[in-house]
Amino acid sequence: MKIYQVNVKCFDILSMKKFYCETLNMPIISESETHFSVMAGTSKLVFEHDTKVPYYHLCFRTGSEFFDYMFQRLSDKNLLLPDENGQFSMFWQGKQAYFNDPDGNILELLERPFHWGGVAPDSGWYDIGEIGLPVKDISEMQNNLSDFVEDEQKSENDRFAFYGNQEGVFVLVKEGRNWYPTDRGATIHPIRAVVSGLHEGKFIHQELPYEIVVRKEWSGQVPAVQFRMARPTNQIEKIIDFYENGLGLEKIGEFHGHEGYDGVLFGTPGHSYHLEFTQCEEPMELPRPTKEHLLVFYIPNLFELQKMVHKLAVMGYREVEPENPYWGRGGVTIEDPDGWRIVLMNTAGI
Repeated sequence: MKIYQVNVKCFDILSMKKFYCETLNMPIISESETHFSVMAGTSKLVFEHDTKVPYYHLCFRTGSEFFDYMFQRLSDKNLLLPDENGQFSMFWQGKQAYFNDPDGNILELLERPFHWGGVAPDSGWYDIGEIGLPVKDISEMQNNLSDFVEDEQKSENDRFAFYGNQEGVFVLVKEGRNWYPTDRGATIHPIRAVVSGLHEGKFIHQELPYEIVVRKEWSGQVPAVQFRMARPTNQIEKIIDFYENGLGLEKIGEFHGHEGYDGVLFGTPGHSYHLEFTQCEEPMELPRPTKEHLLVFYIPNLFELQKMVHKLAVMGYREVEPENPYWGRGGVTIEDPDGWRIVLMNTAGI
C-alpha cells in the first residue's frame, strides 16, 4: 500500500508550516490562509486549519544518511522523544526515532528501504510509511479495509494492529491506547488518505471521520493514474517518438492506410483508456492549440516523474511555464511535437 497523499487538520498553521518546511526540509506545494501542503518525498501531506488542536501519528521514511542528518537536527532542537529507558535513538528493523511537531502530533523518523521502484534518491525523505488510525473496534476496521487494501500483517490484536504491507501501513489502535513512546492516549480526528490498493474505490467510515481513496496502480513504465485525450496529427513519427520513447507509454496498436489514415494507439491498463493519434494521407490544417489544451497525467511517484522530465529534456522537450499557475504547484508542463501540452502532476488525482 503506497501512501500517495494524507489530509489532516492542524491548529497552529503558521508554526506548523514553518516546522515542516524549515525544520523537516519538506518543500511546500501550495498554501492559503486555511491550508498548506508539502511533499514528504513522494507522499503529499496536506494540513487544513481547524479551531481545535488535533492529535495524529505519522511516520516518515528515509535512508540511513538523511536519517542521521535529521536525527541530529531534531536532537539539537530538543524535539526527540525518549523511550521507556530514556533513549532517543531506537532500532526496529532499522534506525528509529520519535518527535513532536508544534501541534503535538507524534511523528516517527524511520530508516527503511526505498519501495517506490528504481534507485533511491541520494538524500531527503522517501515517503509517508504509516498513518495512525485510532478506532473503536480494530477487527471491524480490518474488515472494512479488506475490500480495498491488501493486508500482509494479519494481526489479531484487539488493541494494536498494522494493516498493509512493507510499502505502507495503517496503524490501527484502540481509541485511548497510548501512542508509543508517550503516555498520551490516541484520539480520533479527521483523516483523508489516498493510497494504492486492489482496485479503484473509496471508503468512508459511517461513524468515524475517515475517508480513504484507493487507486489501483498501473503496470508498465508510466506510474500515472488518470488521463484522457484523442487527436489528429501531421507528424505521426515524431508523436510516436515523444509518447512511446519519451513518456514511456505502451503502444497497443497501429494501422496503416486504413481508408486514407495511419494511426497509433497508446494504452493504459485494461485498454479502457487509450490515446489514438491519426494522420491523413494529405496534410490537414490543424487548429493551433492554446496553452490550456492539456493532457494531464496524475503521477504519485515523484521520483519516477522526475526521471520522465529528465528523459524528455534530453530529447529536447523542456518544461514550459503553465498558463494556469495551478499546474505549476506540484506539476511539470511540457509541449509535445505539435505544441499540445502535457502536464505531469505529482498527485494521485481527484
